[in-house]
Amino acid sequence: MINSRSPFLAAGAVFVFLLVLINGSHAAYAQASALLSGPDQMPVPMTLWQTLKAGGGVMVVIGLLSVLAVAIVIYDLMMLNVNKLAPRRLFEEVMSKLESRDFAAAKTICRKENNAIISKIVLTGLERRNPLDDSSREAMESTARIEITNLWQNINYLSDIVAVAPLLGLLGTVLGMIQAFHAVPLQSASIKTTLLAAGISKAMVTTASGLVVAIPALIAYSYFRGQVQQVTNMIEIYSTDIIKAIQNR
Repeated sequence: MINSRSPFLAAGAVFVFLLVLINGSHAAYAQASALLSGPDQMPVPMTLWQTLKAGGGVMVVIGLLSVLAVAIVIYDLMMLNVNKLAPRRLFEEVMSKLESRDFAAAKTICRKENNAIISKIVLTGLERRNPLDDSSREAMESTARIEITNLWQNINYLSDIVAVAPLLGLLGTVLGMIQAFHAVPLQSASIKTTLLAAGISKAMVTTASGLVVAIPALIAYSYFRGQVQQVTNMIEIYSTDIIKAIQNR
């Protein structure tokens, strides 16, 4: 699972973002202005790459968010599956061994499939098993809570991207429009309207890019939220039977 977020890492990311934004935004707008005006002071068609570059430093951060979102989606597609985390077959095999009091065989099965949450719960319970108290129950319930919390935190990264990407896009648009309005008074009256319209259209690139990142991330989050809920339900059902089987004296 992905580890917990570090406040120091978050602060460092914000600092780097501000540096990129300050250093990149003015250079990006200067490049955009040069591309806007040809020899006759008329707009020149821009490629997709040039348009994205004209979005400024904010586009760098949005691009990093898109890469992170893709990485999380690929990871969750491979790992976040009820058949991997809480397979019915594994549960039945383990329960048959527990009911027959063959704890050694149950441990062997769980160690072979140690990526499954069921295996972790069973191993924890068997290691802490004590006929005199309920320490095994508490340990298994704690393990189940930790594993389920990790699943939810994993997909919450997608939720964060869904919230942050459009805001970054809006920030880039506002900064771009401010720069466009500042540049207009410096131009001759004949090209003010053209330059202003072109500058605003380029500023809107960041908003569109933020939405392009956020919308697929939201769809993926909705899908994985259902998967996590399904895994959670199965773990709760299986855990009840496993706890009873291990604590059966």
